[in-house]
Amino acid sequence: MDLHEAPEAYSRVIHYDTIKEVQVRLTINTFRGVEYMHLRKYYMDFDEEWKPTPEGIALPLDLSNSRELFIGLVEILSLAESKEIIQEYFSDLIQELYIETNTNH
Repeated sequence: MDLHEAPEAYSRVIHYDTIKEVQVRLTINTFRGVEYMHLRKYYMDFDEEWKPTPEGIALPLDLSNSRELFIGLVEILSLAESKEIIQEYFSDLIQELYIETNTNH
């Protein structure tokens, strides 16, 4: 059995591509006595069961890896929120600067 095929203790679908019928899941499993966190693609087999693919990443589930992943996600969400706020309050200025930049070239 490969690492990505070990039984899951936790699983959450975080993306589902309805066209390709592929899922991306966050999962936790134990392999050779080590707990791993995965971000992995899943496909629907002929028996209509979701199966993991080797495509993905597995990290040991420890405080350091979990903390860094959490920090990265919070930063991404903060940037996305900031982008919306900036666009909402400064869209006129941004548009004006963009037009000036393009007309000067």
